[in-house]
Amino acid sequence: MITPLEKISHPPFNPIHDKLYNPLELLKGFQPDNARSLLTTPDFQCFIYFHQQGGTTLSDPYAAMMEAMHDTSVVREMNAFLATELEARRFPVAIMGGHQEKRGSTAYRKVARIAQKLSESGFVVVSGGGPGCMEATHLGALHAGQSADSLTSAINHLAKEPYDKFPKNMQHLIGKDGRSIHEDLLKELHAWMLPAWEIVNELKDQLTPLNRSLALPTWHYGHEPFTPFATHVAKYFLNSIREDVLLTLASCGIIFSEGRGGTIQEVFQDAAHVYYRDKDVDSKAPITSMLFLDSKFWTVPDVPDQGLHMPVLDLLYPLFVGTENMTEEEFKRYIRVVDDADEVVDIIIKNAHSASQIVHKLARIGISNIDSKLMAERAGTFIHPRNI
Repeated sequence: MITPLEKISHPPFNPIHDKLYNPLELLKGFQPDNARSLLTTPDFQCFIYFHQQGGTTLSDPYAAMMEAMHDTSVVREMNAFLATELEARRFPVAIMGGHQEKRGSTAYRKVARIAQKLSESGFVVVSGGGPGCMEATHLGALHAGQSADSLTSAINHLAKEPYDKFPKNMQHLIGKDGRSIHEDLLKELHAWMLPAWEIVNELKDQLTPLNRSLALPTWHYGHEPFTPFATHVAKYFLNSIREDVLLTLASCGIIFSEGRGGTIQEVFQDAAHVYYRDKDVDSKAPITSMLFLDSKFWTVPDVPDQGLHMPVLDLLYPLFVGTENMTEEEFKRYIRVVDDADEVVDIIIKNAHSASQIVHKLARIGISNIDSKLMAERAGTFIHPRNI
């Protein structure tokens, strides 16, 4: 059943922020027994407003100004958050992957475990903040410092049918003009979101600095709800800002799990970042790791099968080595297909950049308010021993 939505005449957001979003702030008003309560949350109000104003083709100059001010403010506060994390010797690593990844799948569990271990090893994990592998990233970080069994229990709770799969046809959740809502899809989305909301509310008073993670979702894809497992949310109206920032800030590497169009786009956007890094003798930038999780997906098997494969290394090798952008040894060290979660974490630690190198890279997106002296003093101890 499709019902009308009222016109939102005034921006339902503060265009000037003094901090990043808290997930429960965006979900204020969410009620576990009322699907329509989702419509009243600040997050969904912004989603509706974005579409009612024309999405990326705004016709109202006032709305355009408010959204631009908002996104600029979020970028500024994200920079401040990262500067604080860097000074506390927590360096950013991004995890990318498909939004349709099933809760409880092998890939989902592996991504969550990697994120848990990275968080415990002195890194702050970052993702696009949506469902699937992105959700698994922040669920893992949320369980940093807890047992593997605790993380497994949370995943099992999320993976109960029929809410293990992200609901289909969510692109039709609201009308293109933002003036109508599909009530049946709303109920499905609310029910899918509920177990994650329950877990967050159970853990919200138990968080430590180890659990901090950063999500960068967008109201451009508002029908894919942001994950409440992230402790800090930099949500944007414009997806183009979010994509470039997300790839640039991952100064200690990006882990690519199985995905489709969006993930493949991110692979080659990141490849462009790596390819065009500074290579001058006086300002030579280090290579940032690109790790591809699951060899079955990222390579073509010797014996043909019916599975889907994305052999990206077959293109990345001639791009990087064939053009002498990096040596064969560098390619083998930084551009790798990996199957084991422990090995992924070990590679990230081994290839982690120095404090000065990270400062240099993040300056590209305007993060220059870092106390480099304090960061350098702590750089030698930012990796903590892991209990595996």
